Amino acid sequence: MGQPPQHGVDLYVRHCASCHGVAGRGDGPAAEALVPRPSDLTRSSAELPELMRVIDGRRTIRAHGSSAMPVWGAVFEAALEGDARQHRNALRSVQVLAEYVLHLRALGARGEPTP
Repeated sequence: MGQPPQHGVDLYVRHCASCHGVAGRGDGPAAEALVPRPSDLTRSSAELPELMRVIDGRRTIRAHGSSAMPVWGAVFEAALEGDARQHRNALRSVQVLAEYVLHLRALGARGEPTP
């Protein structure tokens, strides 16, 4: 597996690492304070489409209150306000982030050191 795109790394570090940890093991600095605890992304069996749905979060039905994780699709889209391709570019960020999670999972499965 080659190196992931830098955009995916940057998104993960900025938005995910504080909860899921730099290596994706659910041990970020904010994890202790969260209920439920962040998941260990290196143990996830979700493939790219499912990861994208979870990260995006806009299509998840929240019948019993709010999600433990932010709705990143909405966050990314709001940050692109005024961009003619706002929705498409937000989905692209979600995809790149999901691809990076798959990269972390692959590193963990092979026992390789993670970032």
